[in-house]
Order: sequence, then structure tokens, then C-alpha cells
Amino acid sequence: MKHNLQSNKFIAGLLIFFYSIPSFSIDQYYKFPEKSYKGYVDFEKSRNFCVFSFLPKSNDVKYEYLIKGISALLISGLRDISYIYVDSPKPQVVYHSFGNNPTKTLKEIVDEDSQNSKKKKREIADYKDLEDLNNNKKTTVPEKDPRHLKFELIQLTDVKPPKKEDSFALANKYNCDYVLTGSFEISGDSLTTEVSLFRENEGNSNEFKHTTSLIRAYQEMDPLVSKIRDQMYGKQTTVVEISTPDIENALVYLNGVYLGKAPLSNKRFPIGKASLFVYKEGYLPFRKEVDLQKDTLFKLSVRLEQQVDQSFLSVSANEEADVYLGIRYLGKTPLERVSVPSGMNRLRVSKEGFIDEFRPVELEKGEEQKITVGLRPGKTDIYYKNKKYVFLDHSYKDFSTYSLYGALLFYASYVYFNYASNKAYEAARPQVSLVNASVLTNFYANNPNDFALWYYYQNQVIDEATDRGKDLKRIAGTLPIENRRDRQFVLGPMVAGIGLMLVSAVTFYALGIDDETIDIGFVPVQTYGTDSTTQRDSFSYIQFNSRF
Repeated sequence: MKHNLQSNKFIAGLLIFFYSIPSFSIDQYYKFPEKSYKGYVDFEKSRNFCVFSFLPKSNDVKYEYLIKGISALLISGLRDISYIYVDSPKPQVVYHSFGNNPTKTLKEIVDEDSQNSKKKKREIADYKDLEDLNNNKKTTVPEKDPRHLKFELIQLTDVKPPKKEDSFALANKYNCDYVLTGSFEISGDSLTTEVSLFRENEGNSNEFKHTTSLIRAYQEMDPLVSKIRDQMYGKQTTVVEISTPDIENALVYLNGVYLGKAPLSNKRFPIGKASLFVYKEGYLPFRKEVDLQKDTLFKLSVRLEQQVDQSFLSVSANEEADVYLGIRYLGKTPLERVSVPSGMNRLRVSKEGFIDEFRPVELEKGEEQKITVGLRPGKTDIYYKNKKYVFLDHSYKDFSTYSLYGALLFYASYVYFNYASNKAYEAARPQVSLVNASVLTNFYANNPNDFALWYYYQNQVIDEATDRGKDLKRIAGTLPIENRRDRQFVLGPMVAGIGLMLVSAVTFYALGIDDETIDIGFVPVQTYGTDSTTQRDSFSYIQFNSRF
């Protein structure tokens, strides 16, 4: 009865507490009426161009090599297309507007609240901006123009040569935005090739027909390749020629697309504004915004300014070894005060029969850095390929993960033993009527002859339950979260197991990190898309690769 009264008081107290708290609707609690976000659209970044084998119109086995041969030739001619131009890119994700009179997108609001985040304005954020861009009411730099899509060439020549009527099904099956199929027929000494270019997004096809001599078919396919290329570019192109006087093999990029090494000639590129970038190690990068005009050769001579070595590096090793800074050969150890460029880079010390040593180098102008390296016998490729494995095929990451799983298992056992301890007391409770002095007095008054046996039995039940409960609790231990009043901590096997596994997880994680995996280098732009989120702004880099 006493317990029932206490329970009723507790429930009544909870009701009073909850009713005293002001209640809010979901909108009020999260302040939805005060918030507003401007919607925006993430447009597609690339499209897949799938090329299939060509279907012969005759069963002459003598010409079976053309089934894949024609496809291979077309793929070779289209391989240097890095991106295409489309007026209406597909939306990838659409974020709808929310609230009254929204002025900023959710990302812009988050960027404003984040001090360390890099603010990036989304110039083409929705269909209205895209329409203005197509109508020349709005302009943007090529890197942020969603109409420039990365061109992904996919070769599916191992598939049975399809008919052009199967293009729609093929596009869905192989996730193709464009499907190139075709057939060929041989008549005498001539080869007639019919090509169908199916556009999955528009739902239409372009048909091409080209006749060549059978003997020189591969050499005479260029006009057909040019027609397909013009269709894929989506707009008119012009010829680009870039030269770098007195310097060879400089890397040339337009809109982040690698065109080749200078001197560059007879490279076709879509007309319009573009970002030119020319780079060669040891020289300062060259950047320029250019305007490619219709039917006008774009020819530019770029003079790269050589970087001046303004820092110094000294390297010693336990063996005479070759020393490289990036890809530049500095000489053999020991090196004393060698002039090198300032900035971040990677040092490599190499000798046959020894494991290559890599060190990060960061030099200020006029600074000298001394590095001592200890080479170890072994094979470089085998060591760096397998160094993450510490036991058979298991790495420190694996052991760290296993330790976390072990901590969870010990915690599950901890919960179980606590539950079993409580159940031991609960199981004995119905068998015990000796709860206070009044029960003891009443039983003795009513049953004096049975009192001793009853009293012994009651104590025996209590002692057994207490011993079993304590034994189980001793195995489990006690965590501070269990007893919030005095934050008691009792070390039991399960609690010890949890702690040991967590310490092991942290230890293995720390062991998986070493100095060899800090990599600093100086490299050119390597992105091929035109989206600003994928472009790099710097050519020096530092990356930390743990053994994980």
C-alpha cells in the first residue's frame, strides 16, 4: 500500500511538471515561421557516351574484325573530348524554396555562420538563371557554367552488336546518356558505315553515313569522326594553338580540361570565353582569360617565368643515395646547401636494394633545412604496398575496429550481468515474508513451534539471493553512469574489459599513423571537370595519409 501511494505521488508530480511547461507546436519550437531558405538546383556534372560494336549486314567471317574495329577507331577519335556543351543540363537535385521572401540558400546561411568555411557564391542557382544565361542576359566564368559537362567515354564492344532500335533499352540498361550504334556493309572494294547517335535526354537520334575504300578504311574515317565530334561539342569550335618559346612539354589546360603539351597545334575547342592555364615545373604558372571566336584561329605564345631558387637544402644518409625534390634530381648524398625553390615539396632519397625514404619539405625564402635519412634494406614497392599489414592481412585499422567491437561485447555482458543480478533479488522477493520486526513478532506469537525453522528458511533464501546477486554484480562491476549519486566506480571483469578494449582501440589507431605518410608536393591542376567545387586553386599540396 505504501509503495502504491509513493507511485501515485510520483505520477502526480510528473503530471504537474509536464503541465507547468509551456507547450509549443513543431513550427514554434523550431521557429519555422521565422526561417526562409531560397531554393536552388544542382545540375548534372557529366554525361556518359556509350559505344557498341557494329552490326555486319553480311555473314562473311572474313570481315568480322570490323565488328569491333570500327568501334575502336571511333573511340580513338573521340577520346580527346574532355567535355561537351548542352543548353539544358538535367537537374541532379532540386532544393525547393521555404518560408516567406527567401533571399539566401541554406548553404549561404551556413557559410555566413561558419567563420572558417570558404564562401562560394552560386551564380547559376536555378532554371531562371540558366534561362538568362542562354539568352545572354547573364554571364559567368566557364568554370561555373553548368552547361559544360564532363564527357565520359564508355566502351561496350564486348556486348553483342545491337540494332539501332535497341538504343533506348541500352541507354537504360547501361546508364548511357548517348548511345552510338551502327552497321557496316562491304560492296566490292568499298566499305559503307551507317552510324546512329541516340540522345537519351532528348529522345532523338542523328544518323550518319560514310563510305570509304576497304583497304584504307581506317585512314579515311576522319570525316565521320569529325561529324560525331561536332554533334557532341554542341556548339561551334575553333582551332587553338599554344606555344611556349624555348620551353618544351609545358602542360596546357582550357577550363580545367587538359589539351596536351606545348607546343600545341590544331586542337579544336568550343567558341566562347575560356580560362587558359599553362604550367611546367620550375616555372611560375600562367593564367589568362581568353575569348575564342568563331572561324578565327586562336594562337598564343606564352612566356613562362622561371622560378628562382631562394632556399637551401642539405641531405645526409647512411648510404650514398640519389636525392629528388619532387621530380627534380638534386644529386647524391651527402648534399650541402643545394639551392631549391621555396615552398612545400616532397623529398625522396633512393638507392637500389633499399627502401625509398620520403620526407615533407617546407622552406621559407632564404631558409636552410638539414635532413638526415636512415635507409633500410628492402624493396620499396613491396614495403609501401604491404606496410599497413601488421599480422597476416590485418592492419592497425582492423585491430582498432576489432577492439571497438570487443568493447561493445564487454558492455553487452556488463548489461547482462547487471540484469541477472537484479533478477536474482527479484526471484527471491516472493519467497521472503520477513521484511520487518512486526512480521517477526506476529509469526512468533501465532506459530511459536515453527518459528525457528521458518526464521532459518527465510534467512537462507535471503543469503542465497544476496550472494548470487553480489557475485553477478562483482563480475559486471560498476560504471559511474550507473550510480549518479556518488559516481561510484567498481572495477569488475566486464568494466575492465571495456576499458582495455577502448585503450586498445586508441593504441592501434595511434600506431596506424606514422611520419612516412605525410606527403607534400607541387603539382599542376589535375581536374577535368568545369564545376568550381572540383577545381584546385593551389598547386602546392600537403596530404596526410595514415596507414588506414
